[in-house]
Amino acid sequence: MVFFGLTILVLGFFTSLRAAEPQLLKTAESFATSEVKSNALSYPTCSAPPEAHQEEEEKCLDQRLLLGLVRPLVDKYPAEKQRQDLTFKNFFTYGWDVGWKEPDEGPNDAPRFGLLRIQRAFWEREIRLVHSYTFGVDGGAADEQELEMEVELPINRRFLIEFEPAVLSVRANSRSWDFGGGDLKVIPQVMLWETKDLSFSSILVVRTPTGTRRVGEGRTSLMPSLALWTDLGERSGLHTFFGAEFPLDGYEAGHRDAVLQYGIAPAKTVTSKDTMLLGNLTFFAEFNGTTDMGRQKQTTLTLLPGVRWLLFKDFWLATGYEFPLTGTKALESRVWFSIYRDF
Repeated sequence: MVFFGLTILVLGFFTSLRAAEPQLLKTAESFATSEVKSNALSYPTCSAPPEAHQEEEEKCLDQRLLLGLVRPLVDKYPAEKQRQDLTFKNFFTYGWDVGWKEPDEGPNDAPRFGLLRIQRAFWEREIRLVHSYTFGVDGGAADEQELEMEVELPINRRFLIEFEPAVLSVRANSRSWDFGGGDLKVIPQVMLWETKDLSFSSILVVRTPTGTRRVGEGRTSLMPSLALWTDLGERSGLHTFFGAEFPLDGYEAGHRDAVLQYGIAPAKTVTSKDTMLLGNLTFFAEFNGTTDMGRQKQTTLTLLPGVRWLLFKDFWLATGYEFPLTGTKALESRVWFSIYRDF
């Protein structure tokens, strides 16, 4: 499943690049003749088949393929013509039969998109590939890599389902890499409150024991949590998250009773969305923490500065470097790289 996602992203890159080639050439010629005009920079769309709905945004081949696979889920309800607020007051009466549509983004709005590690509070319809390389796991005894695919499917404005399969590899004591499948995570998410400038949602991460034991997987746990995002103005946003993971099965004897997980991440966007190759260039700093609630309570805090930007239309990149702020044997540092494809 992870390699299917990789294939889709490679296809998406080349179809997006092909669609952007005329504009890239035009921009290069403009630079060469010193006649660059800011309003000339825009992301071209892929050509849509004749039978496509006129009101549907033009999609590339990979996007149409993904939409075709999940259309019974994501196109079950019509989207609203004018976006309304979701609140506690109308929790049971509004949003469950309203299709999700990406909200409009104004010139001074902070963009709603996920970062690298912290849980996002809002809906996105995308496929994402995340690679992380962790140095010095277990007090320097091993290095670890993880390649994770995330598929986020908004069913309506109130409910989203996400799937996260993964592949892991571990290299202990400078030996060869040992590869294995990771545990599949199924993540239902419910929107509790959403306005133009705020999203507040509840999440349940269900970890299923589908992974390989030799790379530390094959475990079962539940993690309920809450996530909040707010627009601070001037294209600045704030992501926050708090949850607790409860181990159920597959853990060693004497494991912790629960693990608190929390984070906060300010983000600042410095370019407009239609800036060629660097659309919505956003710098962020994730402060993430975990606290083991066992006999010996241990807290680990890390800082993850990073950047995310729009390379081609609906094709995003992000990267960052994470390091601990407290003494810990969990890791020495971690490098992140992610590719996102909206569809």
